[in-house]
Amino acid sequence: MNEDMEFFNRFSHMYLHGFKNLSDMFAEPATEHGITLDEFYILYDIAEAKGKIRLMDIAESHGVTRSAISRLIGRLLRKDLYQEAEDHDRRNKVLKLTPEGARIEHEVFTELIQRNREWRQSFSLAKQYQTLNLVEEFMDKFVNEDASKQTKKTTYADTDLKRAEA
Repeated sequence: MNEDMEFFNRFSHMYLHGFKNLSDMFAEPATEHGITLDEFYILYDIAEAKGKIRLMDIAESHGVTRSAISRLIGRLLRKDLYQEAEDHDRRNKVLKLTPEGARIEHEVFTELIQRNREWRQSFSLAKQYQTLNLVEEFMDKFVNEDASKQTKKTTYADTDLKRAEA
């Protein structure tokens, strides 16, 4: 029982004082621009897709429903995004960034990459990947909706670092 209590207490402390603070710290560059971290990731996905992405594509990649992503995108459509009908099928609309949306996405992305570079001063990239791998393994085993399936690992690291250096 002591082992159970020790784990529970350490996990609780990490959740209350670690995960929440890490989440807030990671979201800070986005909130400074008046968007949420989830909204930033939508802008990021559109920037990476170079205007060839539809609402349903984003819903699938984020693992949420169409209505959930529609609410987020609805807020962004006011100034950061616009929809454009596809040439071959006018019923399909692709999402594109406005100049303001592109500016915000770039600034938030650059700040997040810069923070990661600062972290590397005391926590090497290899150690960061080791940590991510352990968390992903834990999530796949115990947290993800279908724990029996391995989730698709999205690796942004190479793309992000190349993009940040450009």
